[in-house]
Amino acid sequence: MSGFRKTLLLFGFVLLATAALVAVVKLDFSKPVQEEQIAITSLAILERISDQYFVVTKSIYIDQKSEIVVDTGSKWSNFFWGQTVKADGVIRVDVGVDMSQLTEKDIVVDQEAKTVRVDVPPADILNASQHGDIEVESQQGVLRYVLDNDPNEDHNRALEQLIAAAKESVRQDSQLFEDARDDATKLLRLIIEGTGYELMVGDADGE
Repeated sequence: MSGFRKTLLLFGFVLLATAALVAVVKLDFSKPVQEEQIAITSLAILERISDQYFVVTKSIYIDQKSEIVVDTGSKWSNFFWGQTVKADGVIRVDVGVDMSQLTEKDIVVDQEAKTVRVDVPPADILNASQHGDIEVESQQGVLRYVLDNDPNEDHNRALEQLIAAAKESVRQDSQLFEDARDDATKLLRLIIEGTGYELMVGDADGE
C-alpha cells in the first residue's frame, strides 16, 4: 500500500473518531440536567444562614466625655487620688443582630405554604472599642494615651468608663436598634428566597 493511501486512510480514521466523539458529547449534553434537590428543613435553613450570614452592623462613633471621681480607695494610681478626672475619647459602638443565637426551634418550615418563619433576635450592642487617642485631664494637666502604645491600668480604667458611658448613650436610641434588625432581616430574606421559600419574620420571644 502506497504511503499516500496510508496517509489518506489514517486521516479518514481520525475524522471518523472525531465525529464519533462530537456525537457522544452532543448526546451527553443533550440530556436534561437534573437539579440537585435539597430538603428544606429547619436544620438546612440554619446551616445555610450559618454559611452565608455576615453580621450586619451599624457603627456609631461617639466623642465621649466622662468625669471620674478618683477616691483614695479606688484602683487608680495615687497620682490621681482625690481628684475629679476628665476623660475624653472617641468610642466606636457596633450595633447588629447576632445570628449565632439561632437554633432549630427558632426556624419553622411550612412545606405546603412554601414559607420559612425565623424568630429574629433583637439587635444589640455587639462591640465597643477605642478609636484613636484618649485624653485624661487632671489637676496636673492633660495626659494622652495613644492607641498604639501599651495601655497601662489607668488607661484601661478611663477606657472602661468611656465605653460604659458610650453604650448607655447608644441604648437611648431605640430607632437605631430597629434599623439594625431591619437590615439583618433584609439579608435573611435574600438567603431564604434563594431556596424558593418566602421569609416570615417572627420575634425571638415568640410573638
